Amino acid sequence: MKIAVPTHDGLKIATDLGHADAFLVFTIKGEEIVNEELRKNRLNTYFNKEKGPLALIEDCSAVLVNNVDVLFCELIRENHMQCIATGETLITNVILHYLKQGYREESNTCCCP
Repeated sequence: MKIAVPTHDGLKIATDLGHADAFLVFTIKGEEIVNEELRKNRLNTYFNKEKGPLALIEDCSAVLVNNVDVLFCELIRENHMQCIATGETLITNVILHYLKQGYREESNTCCCP
């Protein structure tokens, strides 16, 4: 399973998914991270009219977000990805919580209406 996290610096979750400088993509097997990849959003904008920056992460199963608007929530759902909202800003904390099953149990709802 692959999980994407929007970021500007690789440490904190970017609050504007559409203008994130990059996505950290974690490949997870069981409760272990087996690969971590930084995918840069070279245009730092909506380079694909239909998917926007989601075109960078279309192979992911979920997106961990700190803040997302209704448009991106709908795009995430339409692209068969789970949208997992968190109040946490540090990527390390979010991933550790996810690995401990925290978000898996809480994530049946999207982060927007």
